Amino acid sequence: MIIFLTLLYIGALALAVKIGLIRLNLFWKLSPLLWMLLLFIALFLPMQWGAPSGTANVFRYVVEIVPNVSGEVIDVPVEPLKPLKQGDILFQIDPEPFQARVDQLKAQLEATIQNVEQLRASADAAEATVRKTEDDIEIKKEQVKGAAAAVVIAEASRQTSESNLSKATSLVTDLRVQVDAAKRELDRQEQLLQDGAGSKSDVDAAQVAYTSLLSQWHSAQADLRSAEQAVTAAIAALDAEKANASTVDLELKQLVNAELPRVQAIAREAKLAAESMIDGEHTTVADVRAQLAAAQYDLDQSTVRAPSEGQVAYLTLRPGQRVANLPMRSWMAFIDTEKTEIAVAINQYALRNVRPGQAAEVTFKLKPGEVFPATVDRINYMAPSGQLQPSGQITATSAADPTAEPLGVVLALDGSVMDQSLLAGGAKGSAAIYTDNMKATHVIRRVMLRMDAWLNYIIP
Repeated sequence: MIIFLTLLYIGALALAVKIGLIRLNLFWKLSPLLWMLLLFIALFLPMQWGAPSGTANVFRYVVEIVPNVSGEVIDVPVEPLKPLKQGDILFQIDPEPFQARVDQLKAQLEATIQNVEQLRASADAAEATVRKTEDDIEIKKEQVKGAAAAVVIAEASRQTSESNLSKATSLVTDLRVQVDAAKRELDRQEQLLQDGAGSKSDVDAAQVAYTSLLSQWHSAQADLRSAEQAVTAAIAALDAEKANASTVDLELKQLVNAELPRVQAIAREAKLAAESMIDGEHTTVADVRAQLAAAQYDLDQSTVRAPSEGQVAYLTLRPGQRVANLPMRSWMAFIDTEKTEIAVAINQYALRNVRPGQAAEVTFKLKPGEVFPATVDRINYMAPSGQLQPSGQITATSAADPTAEPLGVVLALDGSVMDQSLLAGGAKGSAAIYTDNMKATHVIRRVMLRMDAWLNYIIP
């Protein structure tokens, strides 16, 4: 542009010399050089940061299609470079194994729900067993009390029988002494009668007394035998009551120390199993339901769909191919046509006045002779040399290449003039940004940009 304006100046100078307006002397001979220096300092140098420009590139997002599940491709209904809408089927993986897994988990879910009801019934039964055992303990406690009372009664009966036995023994002993005395008295009276010193009536009286005492002695002996039997029976009854009391007490201890803890432990385990809940649902049911959701997700993912509006490039996938969920291997390249970005490379020193929202213009080799209005959308303050890669080594700072890499400025075309989504990815051109500084230089930049647009007809 400097050369073009200098040529215009030289033409005007030659015309002025020809018509005699000026005389061609050394100053006017050197004036084109002064003119070029003046243009560079006063116009073109400030234009670099007042209206910076650079190479424009059109970018489109390419999505590498990697399925979330693995399997055999049974259908590829798309065609390459044909427009697709979001949700259109790209290819279909055989859904049969995923459907079988879903059906299996649905059946397992129903069985688990029924099992939860069984767990609750088991918990109720275990709790009822605990209550029954507690009731048995109370009954057994009453039986222990009854057995202890029976032992006391049996002990009292034994003591009474022994007392009766002692009385009967003493009575028999006393009567025996009396019988012996009556016998001696009877013998004495009979001897006296024989000797003529006694009388028959005395003998008869002695005989009656002896017979009466002998009868009482026999009766007392019978009572003694009965008392002995009663003592034996009382002792046996006391031993039996003690054995019964011991047995009942042992049964109570067995219930309290062994049976009750056992049934309580069973009840606790049954209750924990029945009441294991998360978010209002039994954990086993929630677990199977989560597995079912994952299986349903896999089934849904067997149908691979377009992530957005776009098209498939270079389709090589065919039915019969087995695909896998491998992040390092894509099976289809999908061009997203919903988002197209235009970025212009601006030198770092020229970015000082660039701000989002400023006006810009861009021209493309794809559309020669046309200049499209745009605005600055955002600035990418990142160059490749400024990126640090994760590494176990210390990053080296090198000054071998002091060149400052350009930074990208993203532009947005005026949609009323052109829909930028119609631009081809990889299209190139030139762009200029008109900042709020050095506005006098904007005219020159606009002229230069339009010259680039016209040159696009002949320069590839």
